[in-house]
Amino acid sequence: MELPGFDNQLRIRGGLTPAPTQPVAAVLLETPVPHLARTFDYAVTESLDEDAQPGVRVRVKFSGRLMSGFIVARTDTTDHDGELHALERVTSPVPVLTPELLELCASLANKYAGTVPDVVRLAIPPRHAGGEKTALGAETSATPTFPDLPGPLGESEADFLGALRTWVQSEEQAPGPRAAFVVPPGEQPGRGWVHAALRATAEVLAAERSVLIVVPDQSSVETVTSILGPAAVTLTHEQGPQARWSAWVKALTGKARVVVGTRASAYVPMPDLGLIIMCFDDEDAFIEPRAPYCHARSVVCERVAQTHVATLFIDHARSVDVQRLVDAGWMGDVTLPRPRVRELTPVVLDSGFTRSIADFTSLPERAFDLMRQALGRAKTQGHVGPVLVQVPRTGYITLVVCERCRETLRCSCGAPMRAASVTGPFACSACGYRSDQATCECGSTRFRSAGQGLETVHYELGRAFPGVPVVRSGGDRIIARVDPEPQIVVATTGAEPYTEGGYALALLFDTLWPGPSLRSTQTAIARRMRAVNLVRPAPGRVLVLDENPDIIRTLVHYDPVGWARHELEVREELGMPPVVRACEVSGPRAVVEQTLGQLNTIDGVKLFEEREGPPRSHYTRNSTDDDATITAVLGIERHASAQVTELLKRITTSAIMHGKPAPRIRIDDPDAL
Repeated sequence: MELPGFDNQLRIRGGLTPAPTQPVAAVLLETPVPHLARTFDYAVTESLDEDAQPGVRVRVKFSGRLMSGFIVARTDTTDHDGELHALERVTSPVPVLTPELLELCASLANKYAGTVPDVVRLAIPPRHAGGEKTALGAETSATPTFPDLPGPLGESEADFLGALRTWVQSEEQAPGPRAAFVVPPGEQPGRGWVHAALRATAEVLAAERSVLIVVPDQSSVETVTSILGPAAVTLTHEQGPQARWSAWVKALTGKARVVVGTRASAYVPMPDLGLIIMCFDDEDAFIEPRAPYCHARSVVCERVAQTHVATLFIDHARSVDVQRLVDAGWMGDVTLPRPRVRELTPVVLDSGFTRSIADFTSLPERAFDLMRQALGRAKTQGHVGPVLVQVPRTGYITLVVCERCRETLRCSCGAPMRAASVTGPFACSACGYRSDQATCECGSTRFRSAGQGLETVHYELGRAFPGVPVVRSGGDRIIARVDPEPQIVVATTGAEPYTEGGYALALLFDTLWPGPSLRSTQTAIARRMRAVNLVRPAPGRVLVLDENPDIIRTLVHYDPVGWARHELEVREELGMPPVVRACEVSGPRAVVEQTLGQLNTIDGVKLFEEREGPPRSHYTRNSTDDDATITAVLGIERHASAQVTELLKRITTSAIMHGKPAPRIRIDDPDAL
């Protein structure tokens, strides 16, 4: 056929007949090769004209082999000289790569120095024909109702809900309200965050718009859906390919009004989306392990900025990243007056215990007294009910001793060191010192763990309280809920069961070390707040057994927002993340040094540290990097971010295209420092 504005005729290999209109398809290949991360023109034949619409997944021939890709656009012309390959087939007529999703993926690729195909791979699950058929044949989910939902916790939350109601009912295109909310235990401990999410959800559903709720793990998904019922569609990594694709297509086609999912659900396209709710944004589960490592919080924020939908961040604590957004005015803060906070929270007690209690035998007598009262076994009766004992999460060593002299490994400040493993890295929770290696005073570099874990505490409490049920939750046996009768529940952080009406007492060990990173204290506060929010409001009690004064002060005053605000001020003075963006550049020394040389030409880039070995995020893996690998951690001021990521993309693409070693780039890794 004759193309408008061209003298040549479109030629298709094999002499096939082109589509009568827009016979050229721009196809984005699903490839990890960065220099192929662009569109390629293919011919649309007459037989595929109807199905080959922008957004659909197709199969094409590239360099002699079949590859998958997505049609990005249909056009009348091509810049390609010679014959065009025709599309081999349309995998599915469902347009999964919507313009909005493509824009989001492109924006994130630029922000994280990655490629659009890499982000699309994170955003769109693998297709499953059976799941797609089920989804397309399903009816639209019914709109859930919440007749027994408690009312707002205060005027500030009521104001946010009012603004949300006004916005969703308005026909104006103004941005929706955005807010962060630290939720106290309330009248139903352990469910306060769900109720806050559903109060906002109800306002949006009443206006016949959709809601996306992003949570960190399967347990949180089940907690939300237990109230929403079958009206909600779940989207998690634990689903099989069929169930996951079916849920994704239901969301895409508008057959699901509410989607509740984990990390990857932050991308899912939904028509008439009115609200995105993100819960517990600093959880490790939101850290993407695949390139280009887009954190789910960044995905949500980028999506909100592009679509102007309303958003609500809900947590028991407050991350410094969210506090930066609040201080910048990007989102508001739902706050409660101090008297109201005291009504909705338990009494948090500081034990005054200064020695480490990694050894269970040193547990103070006050802890036993409070437990006896809560279990109804004391002369002076307290608030009787179940007792939660929160112990360290498996995977960290809370007390390290020398294998030769058996002495506790201590920091120069005198506090005991803790470790991710017996080979390191080691860190001091008192002064913040961190080292990849350690040496005992006797000269030995070999250590072993001496801390008491879940099993030991479970056993010792059973001996201390004969006749009292002692329940264990953690590791390979996690319990979702326990009865509200007096009993002892020993749980690792993150595996604390829910109990109707809340716990009468929580005992928080001082050994919940989250690892050597800049966010250690933030993570430790969040883990303890998770337990605090499972306890009844006063006279419910929490005993904090901790060495860190920041953690003690935050819990006793129940003020995680105050801690986050102060921490952000400190980091602003020091020029540390999230005020600046962290960037890890790793690889052979020559490659890293060459990359740093080019980055040094940009104003706003500074070197935080350079160390031997791969990025710290690899310590838990069997790294194949050789001894020549080094990692440089940079700070990038936000005004220079776009320039730096563009340069890093060019460096990586050029190296791979010429068959040379390329630096490994990871931006905004929460544990880079």
